[in-house]
Amino acid sequence: MATLEEELIDVIIRTKNSEEFLNECLRSIQEEIPVRRIIIVDAGSTDKTLEIASSFDKVCVYVKPDLNLGQATKFGFSKSETEWVAIIDSDVILGRGWFDQMKRYMNEWDAVEGCRIDHYRFHTQIDCTKSIHGRFGQTLLKREPVLNMDLDLPFGEDAAISFNFKKRNMKWKKVKNYLADHYPKVEGTMQTRTGIVFKPDPHIIHIPKNVQLEQGRIARRYNMITKKQAINMLVLPPIYEAYWAFKRNLWFCLAYFKII
Repeated sequence: MATLEEELIDVIIRTKNSEEFLNECLRSIQEEIPVRRIIIVDAGSTDKTLEIASSFDKVCVYVKPDLNLGQATKFGFSKSETEWVAIIDSDVILGRGWFDQMKRYMNEWDAVEGCRIDHYRFHTQIDCTKSIHGRFGQTLLKREPVLNMDLDLPFGEDAAISFNFKKRNMKWKKVKNYLADHYPKVEGTMQTRTGIVFKPDPHIIHIPKNVQLEQGRIARRYNMITKKQAINMLVLPPIYEAYWAFKRNLWFCLAYFKII
């Protein structure tokens, strides 16, 4: 039986117009992970994403504009063949020693999720070990349990997979390593993440009603947050932010508590 040092890893990347950081992302993956194949599921890029991806060895590109994020994730798993699969976001760059640290936990756990440093206008480093487990971006997990999951989701596919792992009594480890840099795409006042556009107005992020409803239902279904956390989202901000907090989270909370 192969040891962890001898086993290869399939890597899944979901892309759409990801040219800005894809080259650095792919380079860091090949430097850090013992790659068998890098499986790119593209949602219909119109920039240089496919050109950049095709310039790397061991990369297989599948253009699937008809799939939502959850479906694209499951499609990537269906094309993988290794026991362990890494899901890396196209705007994440792995730091030196990422895999060496992550693999320490692969003998005792079924999924290993790393922490990242988010680069917006300033660097942030949040203690992610205190948050709800089940976030992708730079995560290793076993392939087989994912193959039969229902992942027809526009977002929240990571929470769904984590939820199903726990239902099967599989262990999900969150590692406080901060060996990955995350660069969300920001253009003027528009921030794009997971296919959804948020617009500050001017100091608050506006999330449309239909998106809040979908997020609330997914959060409830997959235990992404507790009831107390859902209430806190709506009522705890300072008074001067209360109106905007209510407007931002009303439909989310109504969906979460099955009111609508």
